[in-house]
Amino acid sequence: MNHLFSAMQVFLKVVDTQQFCEAAQQLSISASRVTRYIDDLEAHLGVKLLQRSTHRTALTDVGAQYAHGCRTLLSDLATVEARATRASTKVAGELRVAIMSGLDQQGFAALFAEYRTHHPDVSLHVTSTEAEVDLVGGRFDVGILSDEMVTSVTHISHTLIRSRVIPVAAPAYLARSSEPLRPDDLSAHRLIGFTTSGRGKRWYFEGEGEQSVRVNKSFVADSRLMQKQLALTGAGIALLPECLIANEIRQGDLVCLLDAYRLIEDDLTISLVYPSRDFLPGRVRAFVDLASRYAARSGAKISHANYSTTIRGRRMLSPKPGGFIGASVDPLPCRMITTEK
Repeated sequence: MNHLFSAMQVFLKVVDTQQFCEAAQQLSISASRVTRYIDDLEAHLGVKLLQRSTHRTALTDVGAQYAHGCRTLLSDLATVEARATRASTKVAGELRVAIMSGLDQQGFAALFAEYRTHHPDVSLHVTSTEAEVDLVGGRFDVGILSDEMVTSVTHISHTLIRSRVIPVAAPAYLARSSEPLRPDDLSAHRLIGFTTSGRGKRWYFEGEGEQSVRVNKSFVADSRLMQKQLALTGAGIALLPECLIANEIRQGDLVCLLDAYRLIEDDLTISLVYPSRDFLPGRVRAFVDLASRYAARSGAKISHANYSTTIRGRRMLSPKPGGFIGASVDPLPCRMITTEK
């Protein structure tokens, strides 16, 4: 019986009013429909619930027991529904966030702190990772990840940061080797590749036409943080997103190279991702809204010209106050991502 709960409600209204017509009027339905509900309910149960006469309607013994059970059941159902509704709007519980390792210097710690200030009833669990992330399988509510890290078949994505990937090296390395002025010069240098970018074997530049450089296979890492550490120790030249090395460049620990050239289609996109936009728990919705506002406050576009300075002839990065460091911040309307598996 597909309309069992509706039939129960109609049955109880007849019991309370003792009249089919009065029950129909209070429920704003026809008397014939009330009769149909009661007939269907009695047929479903195989028992007589009501004794009907011209002037009044009375419960049978079974009907009285059934009416009591219906009241209890519908009351419990209303309580369960109310709890579920409150849970969907109340900002409380546990929020599990996966964030790409190395983004701690980008102002995201301040984002988490602001969220906790506004929502003290939420227990915030942040996992820093460079591995691929399945949001559902990993039981994450939301992720702040590069697009290539997200393996969930379907998810919602808001772009937070687009960051240039640039060649950098430590001053100690450049003191031992001549600084490359053109992409072709890189063939004489130690290059630290990144395997998962699809550019582990060759780097492609544009400036004076398209140029490609083969990466020395003895220096390939599957971690951007490892690339960064290798570059800091003077092991060679690495391609790294500006958003991950802004502090090191500003402090002079790493030097930007080949300013006149740009890598082709190799920018890093950091997005706010979550499994679905439907029926988001209050704690997730609050975080998504805050992160979107946080990115917007940082500036719709932070161009390189308005946050870079030059020290001793080298380009150094300075963070825009209150913003994400070393990146174009580009809050976009959310988009549904579906991938074939």
